[in-house]
Amino acid sequence: MKKRLLALLAKKEERKKALGENGAKTESVEELRSINAELDTLNGEIAELRGMINELPEEDDEPQQRSQPAGGQPVGGVNVLGTYGGVQRQQQQERSVDKYDTAEYRSAFMDYVTKGTKSDQLEFRADATTGVGDVGAVIPTTILNKIVEKLKDFGMIYSRVTKTGVQGGVQIPVSNAKPKATWVAAGTMSDKQKKTLTGTISFTYHKLQCRVAVELVAGTVAMPVFEQTITQNIYEAMIVAIEEAIISGTGTGQPLGITKDTTIPASQIVEVSPEELGKYDTWTMLFGKVPRAYRGGNVLIMADPDWTKYIEGMVDANGQPVARVTYGLDGTTQEKLIGKDVLPVEDYLPSIDDAVAGEVIGIICKLSDYMFNANMQLTFKRYYNEETDEWVSKSTLIADGKLADPNGVVLIKKKTVV
Repeated sequence: MKKRLLALLAKKEERKKALGENGAKTESVEELRSINAELDTLNGEIAELRGMINELPEEDDEPQQRSQPAGGQPVGGVNVLGTYGGVQRQQQQERSVDKYDTAEYRSAFMDYVTKGTKSDQLEFRADATTGVGDVGAVIPTTILNKIVEKLKDFGMIYSRVTKTGVQGGVQIPVSNAKPKATWVAAGTMSDKQKKTLTGTISFTYHKLQCRVAVELVAGTVAMPVFEQTITQNIYEAMIVAIEEAIISGTGTGQPLGITKDTTIPASQIVEVSPEELGKYDTWTMLFGKVPRAYRGGNVLIMADPDWTKYIEGMVDANGQPVARVTYGLDGTTQEKLIGKDVLPVEDYLPSIDDAVAGEVIGIICKLSDYMFNANMQLTFKRYYNEETDEWVSKSTLIADGKLADPNGVVLIKKKTVV
């Protein structure tokens, strides 16, 4: 029995190998889809066969056939249900393993990235943008999980926005009008009011892509070192691009940034001069521009040089530091102002000393009012650049983002000098 199963398994493995070779050569979309469908079926059948084979004893170890009494009934019994249960448990264990997180798949993926070697262990799929012949490999689960984890833990801005995964094109209704209650005399009724929509929010598809110079990683490095290197490269590129788009994205080919949103109320766009930026009463006025309903959880985003010079360097009338504004009782620096968290950034906003008149130099907002909609299924592609004679690796993310509610945002601009 076991020999027959092993022979059947070998045939299916040979068929899988042949399909992989055909998939790497074909330029037909229909043929590639057919190959992928058959591969999925084969993978399930192979997993079941392996589970059954693992439960069976070796052929040499099988017990001798027991003699039968005259009545023809065998001595002893066969636990068919017990054997079936064992096979079923093995099959469940085989199916519960993430095929993208196995050591074999990760090793094959590393060989594909560093050497361009294709393997049956990898699952290939067509690149919908560049054509059928441009084939990419699914990123192993281990690497993908590390990337997503770092984006959540280390992005000061990204970690505070609202993440969604809705389908592109779906419209989310927005209404600023709220019903109003009125006092009426006995026996009378209030006027009927209409709930109207003032607009909608919809997300489209924008492609975020980064290229990683994995050719710097030697082909002989250990797998954890390789994974750490590629994860770090992808993380640095992705997090910078995402946060830049959240702050100042144009909305064309990328998310719409807070500073570019035209729906922010005009009364909440304030201009200040460098001299005013270092005064305490300026900041009480700016935070007072935020409607009370939006003050919980809002933060101040500004350039790090402005934080250091104008906030940490803020002094009173006697020239002494306004210690309780920027320092705790133990003397350690706290990035807070008037009880609100401050996010000093280095590249996303200009310093007021370097900005031109009318340019945004600070934002007060509740970042959870910004929605970032993304399909976090990263794809990986490796190709050879003939012009530079080097292998290039790239990852792609489909995402969009915009303010869901602009009413709690205050933009701080550099005042025009008259």
